[in-house]
Amino acid sequence: MKEELSSSFSSSSNLFPFDDIITKEIETWKSYGDCLRKQDRELFYEMLNSCYKYSSAINLKGKENSTTSTLMTILLEHHKNLLHLKKIENDILIKDRGE
Repeated sequence: MKEELSSSFSSSSNLFPFDDIITKEIETWKSYGDCLRKQDRELFYEMLNSCYKYSSAINLKGKENSTTSTLMTILLEHHKNLLHLKKIENDILIKDRGE
């Protein structure tokens, strides 16, 4: 899996130049990810790779803010997921009450 991740990083930076900052930022976290258990490592890389959706915003903040931008992107994704789950929970509660 490590080799697969490494090759996807380098190829994405060639195909999508705007992904270059996030690609380099993800590379800096690779040694951390490599220390995780396999299941956690896979989730960790999945979480980091989700940041590519926001690469234009991360690029606008620049290299000097890439770690902060990446962490804010991860928080944004988690917040969106929480709101989505709350909506699903609310819809289920409303349905159960028969409203």
